[in-house]
Amino acid sequence: MEVGNRIVYDQDGEIVSQTGEMKGDVLPRKDITELHFIDLPYGSINYSTHRIVSIAVVTRQPILEEIQVILTPEQQQIIDLENQLLLSSGVI
Repeated sequence: MEVGNRIVYDQDGEIVSQTGEMKGDVLPRKDITELHFIDLPYGSINYSTHRIVSIAVVTRQPILEEIQVILTPEQQQIIDLENQLLLSSGVI
């Protein structure tokens, strides 16, 4: 399947986003009948721990999903050792 470039632009014709062309085993695009937007205040979402998965249409609020952090065995060992040090020093 071949899918052409989709360009999203503002009221002045300035390009906001482009998807690019795709060819091969790709899904067809959904028809868009309306576009809306929200502006989120800077710092209102911690993007290192959460990602936006969608927007609630009625409330216009972002729906967030927590990013699962998978530690390597070495990273977990470092955390365990740090916690042992903190416990032994009486900090925790």
